[in-house]
Amino acid sequence: MNHLLCRGRILGENPSPGVVYAGLYSSADPFHGVLPGETVQFGLSVAPGEGASHGFAYLPEAPLVGAAEIEAVQGMEYFREQRWFRVRADGGTTGTAVIQLRIKDPASARRIRPQIMVGIPDATGRKVLRTGKLSDEALVVMKPKAPGLRLAAEPGQNASVNVLAGVPAGSSAVSVTRPRHGKSELAYDGWVTYSPERGFTGYDRFEYTVSTPAGATLSSHVNVLVGPGHHAPGVFPERRTTAEFRGWQWPELTGEMPWPRQDQSARNR
Repeated sequence: MNHLLCRGRILGENPSPGVVYAGLYSSADPFHGVLPGETVQFGLSVAPGEGASHGFAYLPEAPLVGAAEIEAVQGMEYFREQRWFRVRADGGTTGTAVIQLRIKDPASARRIRPQIMVGIPDATGRKVLRTGKLSDEALVVMKPKAPGLRLAAEPGQNASVNVLAGVPAGSSAVSVTRPRHGKSELAYDGWVTYSPERGFTGYDRFEYTVSTPAGATLSSHVNVLVGPGHHAPGVFPERRTTAEFRGWQWPELTGEMPWPRQDQSARNR
């Protein structure tokens, strides 16, 4: 799902008609923020209309690089002197581009508030009129944390879980505590094997600790259920610790812009 971070438009000057719309989208939800080491994609879209011969959308570099590193760019021009990226589209079409960022670990900035500008040719066609820098939503860089994990075991049988599954890439497992009704053994690759006491059924728990590439120490718990109860829906719900990354598809950035096009009497935003 795409999340709209910012949008804007600019109107042409008489006798040059037209309007240009632009929007910036994020693969990460601003409500949840992003974590150090996480990859996020921004999509920049521009759509000239109502007689505009062409239009531009700009993405300044400076607001991005405090908290992130630019990994890849697709469909954008980069202007070194101005330090911005630009997307162009001809009238009646939509231009799209994607920039991929990796959140620094540690990040020097606690949030990413990207800015955009929108451009349209002036009446002579030789100059470009641009809006000021527009911004709205920001992505907060969250402090890394270790998730709580779930482990289900049959009575008298071992079960395993990887404590590195939900922490920043490159982290290493440090230690595990001893559960009350069994024992836990930690391997170098992050896998923990839980062995319940003979005859024990029910709930158990132990703590794990990991170290991140930035030197932070994170701890959380592994909740264990020994016995058949974990097969009952809702009794011991599974929590996903990993999710397959899905790169953005171009069709998600094309087509109509997601807000009403207003008449030219409204002010540029």
